[in-house]
Amino acid sequence: MIEESVLERILGGEEVLKEQLLHILECSQRLKQHLTVQVMPTKRHFHSGLNGPMQLMSTDEGRNLVYAEAYGGSRLIHKPEETIDLFELFGILRAQALNPWESAGLIEQKVGAL
Repeated sequence: MIEESVLERILGGEEVLKEQLLHILECSQRLKQHLTVQVMPTKRHFHSGLNGPMQLMSTDEGRNLVYAEAYGGSRLIHKPEETIDLFELFGILRAQALNPWESAGLIEQKVGAL
């Protein structure tokens, strides 16, 4: 899940940004069995990911973990009653974002504009 505004931030110059965007597209094609890229449009003023980044993980034993990043301290969440809520939140976030094909199209548009 990538915020659209990140895809427009020119750090290092336009050529660097273009290479980064092309890399995202290439990875999403090459790793499509393991990677899904979705963009959250800037025009969505409210969405489920506004509390900050989180990384969802599942162990081979079926245990779910969430690493939540926050200013002032990050934490690893392991209690099932908490991880269930965050996995559900991620499902809502995916529904609010552009689908993978729309996301790739948007990234391609941004590459073309550079």
